[in-house]
This record gives sequence, C-alpha cells and structure tokens, in this order.
Amino acid sequence: MNNPSPRKPVFPSISRKFQHLFLAEKDSAHIYWILAAITLIGMLMRLWKMNEPIAYDEAYTFIYFATRPLRQILADYSAPNNHILHTILVSLSYKILGGHIWIVRLPAFLAGTLSIPAGFFAARRIFNRNQSLAAASLVALTPWFISYSTNGRGYTLLTLLALLLMNFAGLLIQEQSRGALIAYGITAALGFYTIPIFLYPMAGISLWVLASYLTDPDSWNKKSKRIWNLLASCALAGILTVILYSPVIFFGTGVGSIISNEMVEPRDWNTFTINMARRAPKTWSDWMSNIAPFAQYLLMGGFFLSLVFYKKASRQRLPLQLLMVIAIIGLLVLQRVAPFPRIWVFLEIFYMLFAAAGLVWLVETLMRNIGLSLSDARIIPAIILLIVFFVFTNAYLSTRPLSIEAGKDFPEQHAAEYLTSHLNDGDVIFSIAPVDMQTAYYLYMNGLPYRVFYQKDHPTKVEHALIVLRKNTQYNTPERVLEFYKRTSDFNIQSSVLVYQYGPLNIFSIPSVQ
Repeated sequence: MNNPSPRKPVFPSISRKFQHLFLAEKDSAHIYWILAAITLIGMLMRLWKMNEPIAYDEAYTFIYFATRPLRQILADYSAPNNHILHTILVSLSYKILGGHIWIVRLPAFLAGTLSIPAGFFAARRIFNRNQSLAAASLVALTPWFISYSTNGRGYTLLTLLALLLMNFAGLLIQEQSRGALIAYGITAALGFYTIPIFLYPMAGISLWVLASYLTDPDSWNKKSKRIWNLLASCALAGILTVILYSPVIFFGTGVGSIISNEMVEPRDWNTFTINMARRAPKTWSDWMSNIAPFAQYLLMGGFFLSLVFYKKASRQRLPLQLLMVIAIIGLLVLQRVAPFPRIWVFLEIFYMLFAAAGLVWLVETLMRNIGLSLSDARIIPAIILLIVFFVFTNAYLSTRPLSIEAGKDFPEQHAAEYLTSHLNDGDVIFSIAPVDMQTAYYLYMNGLPYRVFYQKDHPTKVEHALIVLRKNTQYNTPERVLEFYKRTSDFNIQSSVLVYQYGPLNIFSIPSVQ
C-alpha cells in the first residue's frame, strides 16, 4: 500500500509568492526596520490631522453615497464624488464602527499610510535600497499628500494602487510571470473602480512596459510574446472593470454617467487651453504647499537628475517619468479636459519618488568621487531616518498646538447642535455649499437626515425657513441665500431674526409669506 505524499505547507508558498510580487531584492533586516520607522512616523503625521473639520467633498460623499444601501452605492454614479471602491470601504467603516469623523476618513488614512511602504517597493524595482528609502520618506512627509490622507475621498487609495501597479510593472519588465500579469490586471481594475482617472497612471506605466519590451535586445518572437501577454493583462483589467461597473451600466445611472459626465466632457480648444493655463500653476502650487523654497529647488534638481542620468541613477531601460508625461499629455489632448489639481495627487508622489532617487544618487556619486567605498554608504539609511525624524519633530512642534486649538472650533458642528434642539416639524434649512454639506454631516451624526435641507432640484412648499450662512462668503445675507434658490418672494425677509451666531456662521429664522 502506497503512503500518501505529504501535503505541502501553505504559508511558505504564500511567503514565496509575496516575495516574488513585492520584494525586488532581499535587503538586510535593518532596511525594513528603518522602513517601518518611516511608516510609523508618516502614520503619526497623518493621525493628528484626523479630527480636523469635515470638508465639503468628503461630507458630500458621506451624505449622498456612503450612508445609502450598498446596492445604491454600486449603481449610482450620478456624481463623480462617488469613488465607488473607496465609498464601499467608507460605508463598511461607518456601519461597523460608527460615523465619527475619523472613521469616515479611515480608508483614506490607511491607504495614505500604506502608500509609504508601497512607495519603497515600487521604487525598489528600479532603484537601490537607499534611493528607495528616501522615496518612501518623501511619501511619508509630503504635506499635500498628508492632507489627502486625512480627507475621506479616494485619491490616496488611487495613489496606493498606482504605486502597486508600478511595482508589478517593474517586475513584468524583469520577468513575466503569470502571478505578476494577473496582479497587474487586478490592480488596474481596482484603480479604475476607485476613480476612472486611473487611466492616467495606467496609460503611463503601461507605455513604459510596452516601450521596454520593444527596445529589448531579445528576438522578435520573445518580444511579441511578452507584448501579447501584457495586452492580455490589460484586457483582463478592462473586463474586470466592466464587471465592477455593471451595476452602474445596466441597473443604475448608465454608462454615460461614467464616460460623459460634466467632469470629463471634451471642451473646445480655447476653453481647454485657458483651463490648463489656470490649473497647471495651481497644481504646482498645491504640490509645493508648506515646502520651503530651498527644498522645492532641491527636489526639482533631484527629479531632473533622475531623468537626465536615468541609466546611471536607476536600472530603467527607459525613463518611466518621461513616458508617463508623454502618455498623460497625449490623453489630455485627446480628451480636451483640464483636470482639477486634486486629480494629480498620485502624480506628485511619483514626482517625489524620482526626486528622492536623483538626490540620493548624487550623494552616492559624490561619495565615490571623494574615495569613499560603497560600504561607507551604509550610513545613508540612518541619515534618511534622522532627517525624517527631524522633519516630524519640527512639524509636530510647529503645527500640533494649532491643530489642537483648531479642533475645538467647528462652527458647522456647533450650528448642527443648535439646529438639532431647535428644529421643528415643517422647518426647512436653506444653505449653500460648502456650509450645507458640512452642517448636514454633523446633523446626520445627531440623527437628522439630509432631507431637512431645501434642495434646488426638488422644490417644495416651505412654511418656515432657517437660513444657515457664513458671513465671510458671497452668500452672507438671508436675501442672497434665498436669491440663489429663487425663493425670495416666498418669504418675509424683513421679519428675519438672527437666532444663532458662532464665529462667522449665522442662523436666521424667516417666516414664509402668508
């Protein structure tokens, strides 16, 4: 009687697959300990911003989408605010843990934090360990990315998936395995399901892989096979994306809400160029917000070093940074759409990866030129960690007290508390963005649904109105708010009474015309 062969252990197999997909090199343990420390510091820098006042877009996403049943989240793309994969995660967080503001932001926070090690793994495909640690450090410390890591939208999740896609792309250039091809397709599909603008990183990274295959010295038979495998992986991404969006396409708001909504409709050339001329400088300004001018020039120099000397500074056959720019410019020209600055959150992180790699390459080159051996460069990881710790300490000492003080002053939250105890049956709230959504979020937390607000596209008869406004906006009087809704003639504005005031926020009580 033959003895059955022993069952192979599961965990070693999983470990090998993980190493194959994520670890470009087997670095020494202290590198991963330093990466863990950098990730922890990056997490802490995001953590103390988690309870800042709710912003308009994240409040809109929460009220309009995340609080609704799952079938509606899956089928409703009536507004691009519904970053569906991210909204599903917010909905799960809310339903399991409650509606506290930090829970609404938890998926974005986790994605922003995980982008730090993901940045290391992605950079490690084409750079050495020191360059990759520096890249992870900039992901951890970039101020604009930190702010989006504490904003309940899908931009950090998209960035995380873009970094994972870059990692798998780097693996595919070196070795085309079935696991890498499948991971590439699945990651791309999840990126598209988060926000369709994943087309930008997908196009740039795929162009890089394709161009690398075409310039490979192998025979055309080998190259063509690799190209067809890449196209099959992209086709897998497309099929999975259609499946994921099928509730929207077949049962919900329709395919037009995805591919031809007001955010992606082509503009005429004049409007397109005007918008680009206005938004490009704003994007750069947002990227460099809270970064000292000297550091800005340093980063710019590092980026151009990584581009000009890419063959020496990296293991790239062709520069990803250049091909990504070419792909994005081509798409923008074809689409004739000038995206808002927030669309380019992921691109700033790629910029930071290459800037860090270029700067570290320069330092290592200078060390060699003065006679220091590569073994002397082992001090670089320690220096990187010290710099990260210094930036963290400085940021904490300079901004933490202000953050704590600001955390006590949420005008919309206090207004919501007043409205909760004073709102009568038949009262309708009139307010204008962003005050309406921010107040609506805090009202929802107090058990009042969004339907207590007057909605322009669903006009109703109103007997008594409460006008919530901010004095520091253009809609700073009850009359201006009612003019916006074209309901001025329905109310006795002369009888309006200021019933609540907190900082710049006022609430007026106005009876309707009898």
